Amino acid sequence: MSKSKKRKKSGFVVGVDLGGTNITVGVVDRSHRVVAMAKRKTKASIGLEGVIERIVETIDRACESAGVTRLQLDGIGIGAPSAIDFDEGVVINAGNLGWKHVPLRTILQKRLELPIVVENDVNAAIWGEAKLGAAKSWNDVLAVWVGTGIGGGFVLGGEIYRGAFHTAGEIGQMILFPRCGVGRRTLEEHCSRLAMVRAMETIAGFYPQSKIRSALAARSDDGAIGSSVIAECYEAGDELVVRVVDDSAELLGLALANAVTLLSVEAIVIGGGVTEALGKRYLSRVRESFEWHVFPSTLKKCHLVASELGDSAGVLGAALLVG
Repeated sequence: MSKSKKRKKSGFVVGVDLGGTNITVGVVDRSHRVVAMAKRKTKASIGLEGVIERIVETIDRACESAGVTRLQLDGIGIGAPSAIDFDEGVVINAGNLGWKHVPLRTILQKRLELPIVVENDVNAAIWGEAKLGAAKSWNDVLAVWVGTGIGGGFVLGGEIYRGAFHTAGEIGQMILFPRCGVGRRTLEEHCSRLAMVRAMETIAGFYPQSKIRSALAARSDDGAIGSSVIAECYEAGDELVVRVVDDSAELLGLALANAVTLLSVEAIVIGGGVTEALGKRYLSRVRESFEWHVFPSTLKKCHLVASELGDSAGVLGAALLVG
């Protein structure tokens, strides 16, 4: 690391949003502006070394688009879909990637010879929103990102809250149905994109006219269909899709109500690919369920807003953590 310590600061940092489906990389300047981005599939099935290689390649692509070299960077921040030992830079358990106790910071520092910061992906996203986006007005915020899976994070008292065991915010693992079998118990197992697709598959036979059936028959390589396809059918009023999405939104609102009942935060920011694709109608259903279930009724004042930064939230938040 001595080379990086002697390097003159350029003002450019890289933020990496590592998801179960996609790797998104942005080069960010000293004004917190994303000057170039690159994106590619994660392909978790190729294993740790393969995903690391894809991260590095995507960083290089973003740098090339920005007109900077990797050696000019001041550092790299990366948000990973797992509880993170922030001090050690260790990915504790990333189910979507199949990683357990992976020393990601050490691996990337050896490979890239740059300062590396590793954070939970939703913590990074809410940090971006807190500093530059939808959560700028509040000090106590819950973030929930709905995508391939469901992740959460907190900013409390104006700082990221990780908890004593590094796992604060794991709302996707909240158990909704304890008597159900494995794979049908948690919020993530009912409300993520993968869960929605599974539900559509299960009841598709009752909806022979549903347009989603053709998409289910022609899968992408991650075994599911994209949020944009679900959103198109949802907006068109496809009965199968509306049933599944609205049920999912109701359960998400219930989970958010439980979290706010417990913590009394000022606001909830909802982001992720599913949220961005489904838009206001989906958020309205979530809000309706939230208000029905939250206690006491004064907590209906809690703001529920969509991410303003979209795909850039995790990238910007991770970059901001580099310092």
